[in-house]
Amino acid sequence: MEFEQARAVVDELPGPHIRAHRGRMLYDHIRQWRPNRVLELGTARGGSAVFIAAALRANGAGRLTSVDSCRREWKEPSAQETLERADLTDLVVLDRSFSTYTWFLKVQLERSLNNGGDLASAYDLIFLDGAKEWSVDGLAVVLAERLLAPGGWLVMDDLGWNYEEHSYGPRHYEVEISGLSETERRTPHLRAVFDLLVKTNPAFTRVIDEDGWWGWAQKKEAS
Repeated sequence: MEFEQARAVVDELPGPHIRAHRGRMLYDHIRQWRPNRVLELGTARGGSAVFIAAALRANGAGRLTSVDSCRREWKEPSAQETLERADLTDLVVLDRSFSTYTWFLKVQLERSLNNGGDLASAYDLIFLDGAKEWSVDGLAVVLAERLLAPGGWLVMDDLGWNYEEHSYGPRHYEVEISGLSETERRTPHLRAVFDLLVKTNPAFTRVIDEDGWWGWAQKKEAS
């Protein structure tokens, strides 16, 4: 599926959603690196899922699993409806089994360890675009690195996002913003996750900071 076809579907979605130029970066990355198993953490209306699945379709191979919380109502339109409009539902599994995607990652890691540590089903690309909160996404990147295949990529959106400037209303998902300290409100949580937990992780051999808002990290190839 061509990028402009995917963009036409995403452009019809009410905001906020992934911007076209970032969708293009994600699409082109998948076309170049050709991941087979892709995991998205944070689904919302499915805009990013459309760009990912469209690139997989263009590659002729690959599947996306997109995970979100079972505690949240589907946004309108739902991710399922968005993917149906793009005719991409056959490439995407929407998972809302647990209250948080960190529990999904925990279950995946348990399965690999129970299988003798075999990561034959590891992910080639993990795209994190969810809670934007230190305690959730800090754990998420630790687990995600364990589930990445050698040479696989971790991609993080919204590194510069903070509660004080960018949240809508008094709550952001389960976080009551008035209950945060001034430092917690003003600090970009994902920037802290990227700088403290990704950049310093020796498992990643290539780390890219894209204009202060996107982070890319490639896991070392198997020796």
